[in-house]
Amino acid sequence: MPPPLMRPSSALRIDQDPRVHLRHLDSLFEQWASTGAVPTGVRDEVARSWQRQPARYRGPDYRPADEVALRRDADPLLNHASAALRERLLTSCTDTATELVLCDSDGVVLWVAGPPNVRKRSEHLGFVEGASWTESAVGTNALGTAMADRSPVQIFGSEHSHPSHHSWVCTGAPIIDPRDDSVLGAITLSGGLRTAHPHTLSLVCSTLDAVNAELRLLHRDDLRSRSGAAAGLLDTGAGDALVIDRHGWVIATRGIAVSDRLFIPGGLDTGTVWIPSLGHFDAQQVGDLWHLRRADKHATALVLQSDPPCARITSDDGEQVAHPLTRRQYDVLRILAAHPLGRSARELSTELYGDGDHTVTIRAEVSRIRRTLGPLLVPRPYRLTVPATWAH
Repeated sequence: MPPPLMRPSSALRIDQDPRVHLRHLDSLFEQWASTGAVPTGVRDEVARSWQRQPARYRGPDYRPADEVALRRDADPLLNHASAALRERLLTSCTDTATELVLCDSDGVVLWVAGPPNVRKRSEHLGFVEGASWTESAVGTNALGTAMADRSPVQIFGSEHSHPSHHSWVCTGAPIIDPRDDSVLGAITLSGGLRTAHPHTLSLVCSTLDAVNAELRLLHRDDLRSRSGAAAGLLDTGAGDALVIDRHGWVIATRGIAVSDRLFIPGGLDTGTVWIPSLGHFDAQQVGDLWHLRRADKHATALVLQSDPPCARITSDDGEQVAHPLTRRQYDVLRILAAHPLGRSARELSTELYGDGDHTVTIRAEVSRIRRTLGPLLVPRPYRLTVPATWAH
């Protein structure tokens, strides 16, 4: 799953003198530009972006107007978001001397609107509809950086990694796709340095929160609208069954209680799939939906492979399914495989870290492992429910 959205810091505190702060940022930028090392004092979100910068920017690609029109209408959720954001934010642009810009998930600018004097300045930078405004194209910027970090961001002056953008302050945030938690696009409010204010960040964050919530409701409505047709699929046959979409959202069920969304480590494919919380199911694609019937098979063994780290689940019919692990997850499972009676969080912490003070970290790591192994790993104490071996 993608990481959760992070809350950013304002680029300029209300009690700071913008001119003094700008001179400080100019000095930090010059140090970075000359050494390639991010100096102390750069805000975390800006430092991460500077560290991602390519050795050379390719410059924005420019898409023709007919392609921009197609991109605007390509996704109903993005279309809804763009209309809602323009309705909420455009009226503030004239009063605040800023422009509103929206891009899609590829960083292609789909909408630009604002006062003519602001628009004229940004057009000289190539900030126009059809331009690609990713970090790899133009460096640290509110659109590309908000998408890369999945977080709202405010970029002031020479926090932009491209010198031609140093006279701007830009406040951006990502639009999140409720279907799979990916980034659907992003917006920014951009203007000259004198427009910098922490309240702009609050405005953008609160507006995006409301619009992202609207998108989640639209997605739920879409799932409900499909439940009737999905229930028809469950009328054929007997036993436990589910109908889900390709992202794991549950549309209809029979004989089984599940959460709103299922995590399927190996992904959906025709044949047998393993759902950690439920077991094995036979999967069949029907249109753009998936019909899952409980399979008559059970996990019988677990084999841990060290390079690359993965868990191979063996079923009673001899089939094996491999699921990738992190190195730390492999280490946890290797210890549990060596101790069939189980280990407490404190005992795992001692074996992994040399002391018992990392129980919170252990519990979080085990929780992540259980998303893959489900009932094969149980708590109190932590132990595996099937025989397990590992490669040294």
